[in-house]
Amino acid sequence: MKNKAFQLLCLLPVFIMLTRSARAQQVMSLEQCIDTALRQSLQLRADNYDLEKTKAGVQQQYSALLPNINGSASYQYSFQVQTSVIPAEAFGGPVGTYSAVKFGVPQTKNAQITLNQTIFNPSVTIGLKAAKLAVNLNQLQIQSSKEDLVYNLSATYYNIQSVLKQIELSNETLNNTESLLASMQQQLKAGLATQTDVDRLTVTRDNDKASLQSLANNREKYYNLLKTLMNLPLVTSITVVPFTDNEASNALLQTPTFNPDSKTNYRQIMENINISKLERQNIKAGYLPNLSLNGGYGLYGNYTNADPFKSINGKYYPSSYVGLKLTIPIFDGFSIRYQAKQKDFEIKKYEVQAQQTIQQNNKELADAYEDLKSNFITYQNQQRNLALAQKVMRDIDTQYKSGLVKVSDFINASSDLHTAQNNFVNALINIKQAELNLKKTQGTLLKN
Repeated sequence: MKNKAFQLLCLLPVFIMLTRSARAQQVMSLEQCIDTALRQSLQLRADNYDLEKTKAGVQQQYSALLPNINGSASYQYSFQVQTSVIPAEAFGGPVGTYSAVKFGVPQTKNAQITLNQTIFNPSVTIGLKAAKLAVNLNQLQIQSSKEDLVYNLSATYYNIQSVLKQIELSNETLNNTESLLASMQQQLKAGLATQTDVDRLTVTRDNDKASLQSLANNREKYYNLLKTLMNLPLVTSITVVPFTDNEASNALLQTPTFNPDSKTNYRQIMENINISKLERQNIKAGYLPNLSLNGGYGLYGNYTNADPFKSINGKYYPSSYVGLKLTIPIFDGFSIRYQAKQKDFEIKKYEVQAQQTIQQNNKELADAYEDLKSNFITYQNQQRNLALAQKVMRDIDTQYKSGLVKVSDFINASSDLHTAQNNFVNALINIKQAELNLKKTQGTLLKN
């Protein structure tokens, strides 16, 4: 009794570790993985910084509509005041003679504030519109990054599901092979089987184990990729929801519809067209005049010695002005004309790209729809083929144990079953990939 209690006490830590391990391994659905990736993706974080940068650029464009106000101050002491030569007759002197006169005092200082306000400049308002369109373009880039992330993550998730299904089927085959091998080894001891039969079955068993090891390696690689896409530490323990047969039977086989505006790549091109049109408009605005208001106010002081804190008579003399500046373009050597032509060709290029994108999207949609129909039929056929191969394997196993067939028949049936399993898993992943491609071509990867 004491020994049993001691054994249970020793096993208790093992049970606790297993319980914690099972609890720590989180089962995540595809939707949960997508939500996690969209929240934590480093690429999306970088794209959002680009968006914030562009929004800051919009605010910078607004600043061009506001006045610019600057303040300045200066101090200067001249060891020798500049001499000016003036006609002597201005002071009653003889005509034709000149006198050297020093104007001013050695020390001068001033402080002033100036203002400049744009009144009319079409480039400013057009630039503001273009900056707002650039924000839309950044938002579309984020949308595109999200779609790529969802597509890659979904494909990885389906690959894990297919590998898990293949491991499940391969384990069943391995268990059957090991069971028969154990029985045959007993028959060998009893002289009812040959060593060659045992060796052949051992080779089959070892091949099954090698295949399982390769599948396990692929599973871990796919899990690492999945966690990377979700920006999770690689040590995080997660597992996916196993694939169920009724998922494939619910495939969407309705005739798909396509709206170009649902495709991000098409919308990006159209946004580039709008930006190029504004840039062309901005270039042509170079023909228009610009009008600005400017003004200033300052205080000036002078003194005979080097003393920044003193001024003659203790006074500072004010100075102020206000003015308008009108700039009218007259001739620029046809520079604006040819810049506008370049933008015309750029817009036409984008328009052609938009047509090409629609054609390409229509083709991809038709291909994805045909792939889905074909893969759905293939999946149903391979599902029946796998069920038949499993039945043949069970029958051969029973017949071999009854001595009705040879070990070669068992090995052949096992090989056929392995082929059927691979074909079934390939059909499984192909139909999920076709569904994913159909969503991508329709622009419905992201939930609204």
